[in-house]
Amino acid sequence: MKPLAEQSPWEVLGLTAGASEDEVRRAYERLSAALAPGALALYSIAEADDPRALQQRLREAYLTLMRAFGWDVPVVPDLRLSGAPPASESRPADPPAQMPPADHGAAAPAVATGTEFTGAHLRTVREGLGLTLAEVSQRTRIRPKQLESIETEAFDKLPQRVFVRGFVMTYARELKLDPERVWASYGKRWETVTTHRD
Repeated sequence: MKPLAEQSPWEVLGLTAGASEDEVRRAYERLSAALAPGALALYSIAEADDPRALQQRLREAYLTLMRAFGWDVPVVPDLRLSGAPPASESRPADPPAQMPPADHGAAAPAVATGTEFTGAHLRTVREGLGLTLAEVSQRTRIRPKQLESIETEAFDKLPQRVFVRGFVMTYARELKLDPERVWASYGKRWETVTTHRD
């Protein structure tokens, strides 16, 4: 097996060249969770002296491939994109807004005045930061299913208002967004749907 440093982004994620955008996303999330620092899977990998370096390599491969799909993510200069998908490969219908570098200590993303914070927008920001739901869950102590329900706006699967408000504001803070502003926008959507439930 090739050393990790010599593998293409496709190989790092365990994919064949030309895999779909969804396959890339699922592979990244699966591997990030399985190879998180302290995970048992790391003990079977001889080269995994530094779990953080492994996570960084996974993130770099993911961001490189997402750029190939037309997403506006930071350039990763040290990765070769061998076996890149053909130019005819489909691109996302609505590319995300400008995202900061995949650095968890990065400054807040630039958000236009009047932006409506939907679940899809929060997911776009999270992906632009190179974070998986598992990573956000671990850092915020919010269950992945709750975060997924926030992103998909499955309001019927979310708890009472006081808890949803706390979850959304904590999630926004983790994404370097203004929690009050996010809740003001997201909360209106939640209120509209839940008040008409009966």
